[in-house]
Parts: sequence; structure tokens; C-alpha cells
Amino acid sequence: MSSSSTPSPSDPVAAWVDAARRKLQAGGSLGASDLDRLLAVGRGSSRRLRQRLLYLHANTPSIHANLVAAAIHEPVAGAVTEIDPQAPELPYRNVHDAIVHGWRVVHFPQQRAPFEDREIDLIGHEFILEKLEEYDD
Repeated sequence: MSSSSTPSPSDPVAAWVDAARRKLQAGGSLGASDLDRLLAVGRGSSRRLRQRLLYLHANTPSIHANLVAAAIHEPVAGAVTEIDPQAPELPYRNVHDAIVHGWRVVHFPQQRAPFEDREIDLIGHEFILEKLEEYDD
């Protein structure tokens, strides 16, 4: 297919490629979410992807450190999430366990000199993870 041809409305993969080509020609770039959408289109899914966020707070900046707090931010209108360090049960033992279950780390804590939590208003070393999941329109 040449870049000047118009994809058939019945060919969603060709439509995705055409949209991606236009995005690149406009100086944009393609990311993981674009490729995830292509997979969904290629599988014939009419479902869309949305991003879930998981904030994990660990004792140290290691992905194997024990967690001290966690919060899951769901992509639902009006949802409010609070970090509760007194929560009786955390969703994972450490960041590595979350990665094994399909979460991707999008932010690592600063690796600078150690600090005491009492000195600043933070709960442990914060990791931010994401998971893209399909949902129906």
C-alpha cells in the first residue's frame, strides 16, 4: 500500500497504519500505547485501552524492597484514591511482584543519598507503575 492510498474502512489495521504514518509525518512519535492499540485492532477487538496507575512506596529504591504503602488509581470518572500506610494488606510484597503481574514501571524513585522519612513529607521511595487494559466502548 502506498502512502497516498486511502485505507478501506473495513481494514482497521490499514487505518491504524495510515494514522500512524500521519502522526510520524507531523513530527510525532509512536509509543507503547500506540503499539498496544495496534494489537487490539489486529485481534479484531472493538475494545479500547485505558491506563491504570499503581503507586508503590518501598523501604528502599530497590524493586525487591518491602512495600510500606500502595494506591491504585483507576481510570474511572470521579474516582478518588488515598494512600493509606496503615492498610492491612498491600496488593504486592514488592515492586518486582507487580512487574511479574504485568505492571510496567514508568517512574523510579530518585537514587540520591538516603534520607529519613521524618525529615520530609514522603512515604518511602515512590515507584509509579502502569497497566493498559482493554475495556468496551
